Amino acid sequence: MTTEEFGRKHIDRLKKLPLKSDICFRASVKLCSPEEKNMYMALIADAVCDRQTGPIHHVESQKDLKTVSGAKSIMPDLFGYDGKDESWSVEMQNDVIEDGRLDVSRSHIVLDRMPQGKKYSFLKKGHMIVLTDATSLPGMEGPLFLPGKPVVNIQAVDSFTGRIIPEKMEIRLFNLRYEGPEAAGDLAHDLRQSDPQKIRNGFLRRLMKRMKNTEKGEKAMCEVSREIFGEGVQIGRKEGRMEGRKEGRMEGRKEGQMKSAQGLLQMGLLTLQQIAQATSLSLSEVQKLQSELKA
Repeated sequence: MTTEEFGRKHIDRLKKLPLKSDICFRASVKLCSPEEKNMYMALIADAVCDRQTGPIHHVESQKDLKTVSGAKSIMPDLFGYDGKDESWSVEMQNDVIEDGRLDVSRSHIVLDRMPQGKKYSFLKKGHMIVLTDATSLPGMEGPLFLPGKPVVNIQAVDSFTGRIIPEKMEIRLFNLRYEGPEAAGDLAHDLRQSDPQKIRNGFLRRLMKRMKNTEKGEKAMCEVSREIFGEGVQIGRKEGRMEGRKEGRMEGRKEGQMKSAQGLLQMGLLTLQQIAQATSLSLSEVQKLQSELKA
């Protein structure tokens, strides 16, 4: 897929996206060498955990964690192992964490580390990190993140005694809106940037320049955008507008339009009216999608 095929105007819009956007974050991982993926994972893990997590190796991107149950698979943006053979995963979840998402992700990662025929005691510890803009969690009262706190640790707690029940999986939600002087603040700041020159961390700055200023980077963003929006999404060359198209039945076409609109809403570069025009949806349909994403 060439830049011309994808649409010059669309590429220009992609270049305005911050590193925390699904497209840019996934594309940045695509551009990493195996060693750089290890560095990327360690950088995030150290900042989120506020400690040296040690070297992380064999990091993969979009690792397909499938279960024998046939449930929807989970594909973490980064997935690897540390020196203790404990697993680490990173997912970028922007404005909304869908109800059940964390439970499904946790289950997939746990089952991935449980080979057939082994005793339960074989299970290694795992660490799941979710980078998010979300301000609430389904079923949870009040704000997700407390003022001045960049991380929420999700743990099992005895409701009678308040004691923490040991589990094999640690889940940490990281606040992409956080502003602070420490490593967590620097990470959140850098992930919010679209201009490489404003990024504080040298590794992330080089990676962003590679993505925004090279042909290889443009191609990676094109590929990821196509993966996220689906094969049915085409880019209008003359107007650079995204139109959901599905061959065959009318419901297939509608599915493509809705998926395109969701992606454009998450990108945050167009007005609701422009999204409606670009996807051939009604303004009310786009408003409803926006409400669902913010719910």
